[in-house]
Amino acid sequence: MPEPLGPQERIADTIRPAMVTGLQGAVLQGPEGERHIGAWVSWIAEVVAVQVVQPIADERDAFADRVDTLSEVAKRNKEGRRDALQDVQRLESRVAELEAEVELLRGGGPGDAGGTGA
Repeated sequence: MPEPLGPQERIADTIRPAMVTGLQGAVLQGPEGERHIGAWVSWIAEVVAVQVVQPIADERDAFADRVDTLSEVAKRNKEGRRDALQDVQRLESRVAELEAEVELLRGGGPGDAGGTGA
């Protein structure tokens, strides 16, 4: 099984046939040469942009989307934790109040160990 081509080889394989065909018999001097060279440079830049730059930009954008999603999840988890801690504090306070009420209903006062009043 042949190794997959790297980006440099893929770009070269894409550009090479067109450059060889385009350079045969081409005028490369003067205004005509400038026009040919300018067209080839533009075409090469397009090939590089499509085969190299755009996939990297797409990968970067997808990564940024994942980071944004994870950041939002972390923010919601942090808010949820804070709310849960507040609930725990409220419930602990309420439990202490109810325990005090139960103690009073049993007839015990503050400091009464057995609730017998004796």
